[in-house]
Amino acid sequence: MTEALRAEYHDAAELLHIEYDRRIGYYSMAADHFHDHYELYYLLSGERIYFIKDRSYRVKAGDLVFVDRNTVHKTLESGMPDHERIVLYLQPELFAAMAVTSDLAAGLIEPFCWDNPIVRLPIQAAKVTEAIVAEMVKEMRQPDEGSGMLLRHRALELLLHTYRHRHMGRIHTDDPDPVLHPKIQVVVRYLNENYRNPLTLPETAGRFRISPHYLSRLFKQTTGFTFSDYLNLLRVKEAQRLLRESEASITDIALLAGFGNFSHFGKMFKRTVQMSPRTYRQEYNERDGVHKI
Repeated sequence: MTEALRAEYHDAAELLHIEYDRRIGYYSMAADHFHDHYELYYLLSGERIYFIKDRSYRVKAGDLVFVDRNTVHKTLESGMPDHERIVLYLQPELFAAMAVTSDLAAGLIEPFCWDNPIVRLPIQAAKVTEAIVAEMVKEMRQPDEGSGMLLRHRALELLLHTYRHRHMGRIHTDDPDPVLHPKIQVVVRYLNENYRNPLTLPETAGRFRISPHYLSRLFKQTTGFTFSDYLNLLRVKEAQRLLRESEASITDIALLAGFGNFSHFGKMFKRTVQMSPRTYRQEYNERDGVHKI
């Protein structure tokens, strides 16, 4: 690879968004995030570290990574420069729009819910995946008549191909690929289970008999998140769920999600979601009302 490249596709109906990037040098995601759509990541070349929920995985060229909705995740450099990847962001309504039956849609979504989200297909099946992705990249870089329709169909074809070969490509949780430090994995799981409670770095470090400085450094190094940023993300995600699924006041939701300070809650929510909690609830209710008509 000699030069950086980027191409992007946005479906007019906002059901499918695709990003292609060829990156030169070392790169780690700056944004800490999660979202309410499915994410399918394919690494064309290079090597990456992918943190998902409470584990880190070493992703190699040819690997597919399935990220479930509302799951905290981030990619990091692995110590090797240069990589090339394509990412598909899929709204659940895409399957209905493509006239996919509910049974098949459930099958296509299944890999997003696996404990281990990495699919590593054997060589012949991997070549088919590579060909599908190559055509998608070409179509994005040189769009023509019907490009949107072709990209939609190729996205569905990619999911179907993976689903058909899922038993050959699935990596099980006892495989030695996860690379998250064992101590940090325990800490992350503790945060995932207890984020609604008052938690601090010194208290958590004491619980696991680690110095606060060492925990802070190791947490950032192995997950890509600072301790406080990860904790705030978990709490914002829970606040989003409560705003969607309950009628509790925004003040109560802040407390239920683990924020002891309402002003801090508003600041963290807006920084993460790019809108206020009130606006988020209003927009979700309006969207949900449209879907129910």
